[in-house]
Amino acid sequence: MQHLPSLPCYLNGSYTTIDRAQISVMDRGFIFGDGIYEVVPVYAGKPFRMQHHLDRMQRSLAETRIKNPMTETAWRNVIAELIEQYASTQGIPAEQSDQMVYIQVTRASQRRTKAILKTLTPRCMS
Repeated sequence: MQHLPSLPCYLNGSYTTIDRAQISVMDRGFIFGDGIYEVVPVYAGKPFRMQHHLDRMQRSLAETRIKNPMTETAWRNVIAELIEQYASTQGIPAEQSDQMVYIQVTRASQRRTKAILKTLTPRCMS
């Protein structure tokens, strides 16, 4: 098995690293591809067209009828923190860092069935 680098990751309310992040094998995103993703490019420590990406993510969530698990402000804060953490792992100031922040939001984990439970809480990973 290939070793994953110890890069910063945000998963369901907590910061961790991608080599430690874990999702359930019953996550609907894993089983059915039931989720969305968005990529925010970062140049010189600044997210490129952030509002455009947040708006597109919201449209994608609305089209798939997945509730956005966070507010726009919370997403901005998570992305800013990940930019800082990644730059730190590279030993450079964030202002000198070009990155890509990947965001995945899945419907949630549930017993394997195609019916979607209305009580599910979406999962997010960046």
